[in-house]
This record gives sequence, structure tokens and C-alpha cells, in this order.
Amino acid sequence: MSHTQHNFNAAVGRVLHLMIHSIYTNKEIFLRELISNGSDACDKLRYLAIEQPDLLGSDQLQIVVKIDDGKIIVSDNGIGMSEEELIENLGTIANSGTKKFFDQVDNKQELDVNLIGQFGVGFYSGFIVADKIKVYSTKAGSDQTFVWESNGYNGFEVYQHDEKLPRGTKIALYIKDSEVEFLEKFRIQHIIRTYSDHLTFPVELIDQDGKSEIVNRGTALWLRPKSDISEREYKEFYKYVSNSADEPYMILHNKLEGNIAYSSLLFIPSHKPYDLFHPDRKTRVKLYIKRVFITEDSAMLIPSYLRFIRGIVDSDDLPLNISREVLQSNNLVHKIRGSIVKRVLIELKKKAEKESEEFIKFWTNFGEVIKEGLCEHGLGEKEELLEVCRFYTTKNGNTMISLDQYIDNMIDGQDDVFFITGENLETLRKSPQLEGFLKRDIEVLLLKDPVDDFWVHVINAYKNKSLRSVNRSDINLDQIKQESDETKLELEDNNDTLIEYFKSVLNNRVKDVKISSKLIDSPGCLVLPEGAMNVRMERLLIEQKQLNRRTTKILEINPRHKIIQTIANAVRTSTTGENIADLVDIIFYEACLTEGEIIENPCDFVSKVNKILTERL
Repeated sequence: MSHTQHNFNAAVGRVLHLMIHSIYTNKEIFLRELISNGSDACDKLRYLAIEQPDLLGSDQLQIVVKIDDGKIIVSDNGIGMSEEELIENLGTIANSGTKKFFDQVDNKQELDVNLIGQFGVGFYSGFIVADKIKVYSTKAGSDQTFVWESNGYNGFEVYQHDEKLPRGTKIALYIKDSEVEFLEKFRIQHIIRTYSDHLTFPVELIDQDGKSEIVNRGTALWLRPKSDISEREYKEFYKYVSNSADEPYMILHNKLEGNIAYSSLLFIPSHKPYDLFHPDRKTRVKLYIKRVFITEDSAMLIPSYLRFIRGIVDSDDLPLNISREVLQSNNLVHKIRGSIVKRVLIELKKKAEKESEEFIKFWTNFGEVIKEGLCEHGLGEKEELLEVCRFYTTKNGNTMISLDQYIDNMIDGQDDVFFITGENLETLRKSPQLEGFLKRDIEVLLLKDPVDDFWVHVINAYKNKSLRSVNRSDINLDQIKQESDETKLELEDNNDTLIEYFKSVLNNRVKDVKISSKLIDSPGCLVLPEGAMNVRMERLLIEQKQLNRRTTKILEINPRHKIIQTIANAVRTSTTGENIADLVDIIFYEACLTEGEIIENPCDFVSKVNKILTERL
């Protein structure tokens, strides 16, 4: 029997010391992690046995925890590991043997999953209570048993065992003198029932006297009646499927029978995951078929805009040997997806109506992600999605409202839902585009998230009310509500000469010049011609090389403003000169800055502003 000494990869000795004393503050978590690893191993074998029944044989898959003369031994009769897998999986922290297993099951299936333990970090939690760990493992289908041994500091040894042990993995933890409390039977019972009661596989406990008992109930939590499940069990199961320490914001436990039969236990987190917007982040709802784990990476089951949801879906109707390609095209999967999404949106709407303040906290965390669903073409639940959306407006300070509330607040004569998009609330509230709306008491939605620039081009109406951007050129606020006699200024009927002068100065820098019904205090603003996209989205597409040039905008001017009146008087009396032309340029440049439009010649702008300031001095 030859022993091979290996050094830990990635300075595991130092990282391990830090992890043991920093990451895990609750020592008893080690047993949960090791039992979860055993559950993964059993799940893997059960999956492979669908096509290779001989691997499983007639054995009942189970996990055994044994208290034995200063040791805790956690064993399973699952898939087991080869010598190479022991070295690779247990020699590098955060090296996921589970993920690699599913990567190799079938390249066509792309089963990139993230099961319970992942033999990457959880396994090493055993060193919290043990000063030495020995792992005995026999790979399914192999006639050799290999041993991995380490004290957690000076590397590890791997060698072949003198005799072949039964299929699976046995982990022996040599308990530290300071942690002998974990050798007590009742302490072990408590830990198993707290963390592993929901596991599908039976967890057997053998005490020091050789007496054994099945500690967990062995029933999948999602298949048990709601009335039989405590709040603590729900919360522990949430932590189990999410690997998160927060409390769930919402628990959705449903069993549907009829044309579509499935059970689901889904959780919405209360805190936003740090990688929520990471491009590699995928849905993480586990799909089981007849309690056999299939995958948890399926946008066909849970859409990407609900990727923050965690939980389980279990169906008896889908074929057990379903592959990823079949999964994505299976009509039952589409029906299950539709049913789940409908249920989630219904419950969110109820929550919003009953607990509005708590719902706003949820929306602050996940609203931007949910609005991604509005951008998807062909999505059937867009109106239901809009019902749960919440928005800041020009009237409600820092309070968010629904579109239904907005419609209820619309003034007489208003037929459209108006919105404005931009970088942040403070900038939006000060936009010149809003002046006429504020004067006429017309509420405007303030859309500050990047996703808002996209979905407003996909959604054109809500409940027969058109959605219109305030910076469109065809908006005439006087048709909705005239200004009051006290504030309305009589303007000249004929502004054609003034408009033509602006056009002559600005030339091809603008598509057109118009008199504005929106401006009250500002001299001018840029508006979008029919069919043009907003400035922020246009800029993004140009940066990503998906658009070659900018759309030429329309300049709207405010005839009541003193600067415009000065220009108008000069035009009327034929006294225009360089200074008046400079004023036109400055108004255009200021409008560009306000809308976030790039100024092609910033030096010209600065020069003309400095010139006027100097003359004033």
C-alpha cells in the first residue's frame, strides 16, 4: 500500500484556517454540510441509475451518522469518488465536484447544477470540530477503495485501502477534545432534525451502544401538507435551497392537481443577492420528477426575470429520463412555467395591496429585475407584470405608486400615461420637460433604472391607456388643460419668422424647431421625432456598436422666456447679429446638456458662454 503526499492547492492551509474561524460561526453546521454532501452523492447515483440500473442495484440509498469512540462517522452509499476525484475535489477549496459531475453526465444536457453541499467549502467545515479527517470512498462500478487523510494544515495523503469497502463515501471525523459535546447522541439528533429533517433519503443515527434509529422524517418537505409544516421548517428549508442567511420575504407552497400535476415550494428572498445582475447568474429552482433530481438550470421553468426565486418544483407527469432539449420543448413544462409565474404574480399583487410598505422594500430589491420581463417579446403576462410594478412620480415625493393608482389620479382631459426616463430622480425632477406638466398638475412617472429605457419601447399601453414619453414632439399640453388666466402669457400668433431664424442658425444640427407647450421657465429643450428612441438608449447602442449615428432631434423653444423674446425682437426689427446667433447656439447647447445629448463642439459652447459673461462684466 503506497501513500502519496499532496500539498493543498491555493494555499488551502491558510485559507482553511481563516474559513474555520471566520466563515462558520455556528459549529454544528458541519454535520448539516456533510449530510448534505451525502444527499448529493445519493442524488447523483439515483440519476445515473436511470440509464445504468446496475450501478444502484437493490440498495436503499441512505445516509448513516455513527458515534464511535471519539469519532463521528458520516457515510452514504451514493456515487462515491475515485482516487483522482478525491485529490481534485478535496484538495482544492471551492472546487465543485458536484458541478463537474453534471457537466460530464451528458454534454448535450448541459446540466450545470449547484446542489446542496458541493464538496468545495462545506466538506472543510468538518475541521471546525475535528483535528483529523479520513475519507474512505468507493466509486460506483469500481472494485477499489481509496482513502483521503488530512489534519487540515500539512496537506493530505491519498492511498488505496487494503480492502474494498461498500460503494459510497465514509467520512471519519476525529473530534477535538474541546468539542466532545458533539459526541452526545441527543446533540446529534437535534442537529439532524434541525437541518436535515426534509431530506428525501433516510438519515440513520447509530449511537455508542450500537442502537440505531432513523432520525429524519424522510419526507420531502414540499410534499407534506402546509398544516404539518412549522415556520421554522420552512425557514430552514429556505436556507437549505438558497445557501442564504436571510429570512424569506415570501413563501409559496402549492400543490396543483388536474390537467397539470405538480408540487412546488418557492421562496422569495428578503435581501438582494450580490450577484443579481451578474451576466452568468441563472435561475436556481430545482426540478424534481417523482422526487428524482433533474436540474435547477432551466429558464423554461422559471423565467430569468424571476431568477431571485429559490425552491423546488416536483412533477409526476414529466418523463423521468427527460433531457434538457426535451425539457425545453415539452408542453407540460411550458404549462407548469405559466402556472408558477401566474401564482407568483398573483401573490405579489396581494402582498402589495395588503402590506404596501413591506412590498416597496421588496420592489426596491428586485423591481429592476422584474421589469426585465417587460422587455421580452411574446411574453403573455406583461399586463400582470405591470400590475405589480411600482414607480416614483412627480407628485408623490419618495413614495412609489402603481399604474392603477396613476390612472386613478389622472386629471380630466388626460388620456395618456406620461413618463420620463433618466439617470436619477434628482435629475429627472429638475428636467425642463416637466415644467408644463407640473404647471397643469399632470402627474409623470419618473423612470430611473436602465431597464426602463428598453421596456417603454416594447409596452405601448396599459389598460387602454397609451404610455407616452414627455420628450415626444407631438405632445400638446394645451389640448389637455389650458394654463390659468393668471399665469398664461399672450403670445404672438405668428412665430414663423422666429422659427426660421433658429433653423438658419442651427442648420442641420436639428431636425426641426417648434414652439413648446411644455416649457415654463426654461428657454428650450430637445424633443424626439416620431419613432426615435430616447437619448440614453441611443447612447448605449452606439457605445455597443449596434447603432452608427445619433438621431437628429427637434428643438422646442419657449416664446415667453426673456432670452427667446430678446431673439424674437431682434428678428422682428432685423437687428440680428453675431451676439443673437450666439444666443441661439447657447440655447441649443443647453438643451443638449439637459437631455444628456453629446455636444459635438464643446469648445464653441464654452467660448460663447465666456463671451457673454465677459460682456456682462
